[in-house]
Parts: sequence; C-alpha cells; structure tokens
Amino acid sequence: MDAESYALNTYMTAARLMAGGSIGVEASLNKIFWSELDLHLHRAAMTLLGARAELLPHAPGAGDVDEWLEGFMFSLAGPVYAGTNEIQRNIIAERLLGLPRG
Repeated sequence: MDAESYALNTYMTAARLMAGGSIGVEASLNKIFWSELDLHLHRAAMTLLGARAELLPHAPGAGDVDEWLEGFMFSLAGPVYAGTNEIQRNIIAERLLGLPRG
C-alpha cells in the first residue's frame, strides 16, 4: 500500500511538472517517504528470507537471494543521505506548515 501511495505521489509530481509547475517543499516529503519505505521494504524482505538473506549472491546455497543484503545495507543510509530525515522534517515544519524555527 505504501509503495502504491509513493507511485501515485510520483505521478502527481510528474504531471505537475509536465504542466509547467515546479517542485517545492514537497520534495522533502518525498525524500522522507521514499527513504523510510525503502528501509521497511528491505527489512521485510530480510525477515522473509531469513538467514539466507545474509548470504552474498555468489555464496554456496544463496540461491535466488540476489542483491537483498546489499540493498538492505544501502537502505540504512536512506534516512541520512540527501539531507537527514530530521532536517527534512524541519524544512516541512517551517516551509509547508509555517511553524516557527525550533
């Protein structure tokens, strides 16, 4: 459901850009949404795959785990890269919600 929500939000942003609009503070919402969604998806995959998820793709017995471990490790950086989610939340609070600086 979250992935579908993210896709629809992306389509909405693309439509606005195609109509001549611009990207504003909602980019901060998008960054938080994506980084947390990516982390949740990878955590779920790691849980479902169990101990095999921690095998590298070329390890004996890895089977079809592919790049889940690498994807999971990269997803841990999501809330930090491109501006930490805490900074993005401050931007949202100030510019979108009009709250005073904290």
